[in-house]
Amino acid sequence: MARKVRRATVLSTTRISPHLQRIVVGSDEFADFPQDAKGAYVKVLLPHSGESKVELDLQAKRPALMRSYTIRNIHPVNGAITLDFVVNQHKGVASNWAQNAVVGDEVGIAGPGPKKLTDLTQTHYLMLADLTSVNAINGYLQVLPKDAIVDVIIHVADKADIIELEQIKANTQHSIKWLVTKKPETELLDQVIRFCAGYNTQPMVFMALEASLVKSVRRLITNRFAVDHEHIVASAYWKRGIDADGLKVEKQQQSRA
Repeated sequence: MARKVRRATVLSTTRISPHLQRIVVGSDEFADFPQDAKGAYVKVLLPHSGESKVELDLQAKRPALMRSYTIRNIHPVNGAITLDFVVNQHKGVASNWAQNAVVGDEVGIAGPGPKKLTDLTQTHYLMLADLTSVNAINGYLQVLPKDAIVDVIIHVADKADIIELEQIKANTQHSIKWLVTKKPETELLDQVIRFCAGYNTQPMVFMALEASLVKSVRRLITNRFAVDHEHIVASAYWKRGIDADGLKVEKQQQSRA
């Protein structure tokens, strides 16, 4: 099925932390946008440099620049969508656009796409994220079983990047740990070891991180803690040293290998 693309405009833009720009987009075309898509992703279509209109035809000769972002919130009345963009950390088309966006700027919104984690029946969940995937965690915290043990570890480089998540207070076994570190390749793995060593049942592991970190965590939990592949939902949201287009090509090549 072809992905539906809607034309939208920026309603507000706010710097909520040193590295997160929160942008709300709205459109009359959001009337049929699924209200249960919080935590799912959309493709944001951006105008080309120097242009104000965005190309909505995904098959156009000169298609729009397109990046994936996770939905933080959907307004229950007007359907406006809240998205958080990582800025001042990675140079790129979307981060540059987000830093300079003003009310009235035009974008395209394609989707939503499916959520990565669909098994909501487990008793233990270990969820690993960084700023690029914090809104995926925020969405899952609304739907995971309230009686399940849910351990969330979100690594950030700056304490000021810790933001509030919509954690359901009644779900007392859901815990969130913000790991402030500039060395996640060692300190995040240390935290994973500590948590996994304390589990008496196999956890369902969700991780959305930098590509090499995903690979390291996967190797650790499969080799040291014998976590089944069926219990791992992993996604490389970005990769150090290459842009989103390069990562997309690399993923496509790996899937064909």
